[in-house]
Amino acid sequence: MTRKISLTAFAAAQCVIASLAAVTPARAAEIPNYFFSQWTVTANCTEAHAGPAARVQSGLQFKISKDAATADGTYRLQTINASGKQWASEWNGVKLTYRAGTKMNTVPADFKCVAGSEAASTSASPFLAMSGYVQTAEPQYAQQHWYGVAKIHGQLEHVLIFPRDVKGEDSAIIVLQSANTSTDIVLDDDGVVSSRN
Repeated sequence: MTRKISLTAFAAAQCVIASLAAVTPARAAEIPNYFFSQWTVTANCTEAHAGPAARVQSGLQFKISKDAATADGTYRLQTINASGKQWASEWNGVKLTYRAGTKMNTVPADFKCVAGSEAASTSASPFLAMSGYVQTAEPQYAQQHWYGVAKIHGQLEHVLIFPRDVKGEDSAIIVLQSANTSTDIVLDDDGVVSSRN
């Protein structure tokens, strides 16, 4: 084999190895323990027009547990209804994949959610509050998180959950980002849901 062909073969092999590594789901032992917790929704800062499925009620709970692993290495979001309150069915069983990154020690300004000030919270973030904004590719964040895609209130959404290694308020932040490829979206439905453990 000539040097040029062997270098090409080596480069191709490296690409295959890199692509396999990129899609290989993390094992439970590689995921921080606090990612497998139960949280209670404390505030919802999704757009007011987003509908009841996205406007998750305070007091509802959700969890991700190690025993919720699927055969393909993903984990399922498990919703927990409260008295008189119920999750929209689209949320239960959302398949989540762990995305490695840096530990989120503080809540970024874009993820801040103040109950009763939803419009101010989402409009403070130019990224989350752009009307008609759509991101078809998976959003990239430096912080470690869970990632999945779900059809919520009739629209495809990137669902990102950022657990924090703290007890109390903002111990998990759910970020929704519209993933529709439609060109006729006039209102966005992005937003943030804050939770405590």
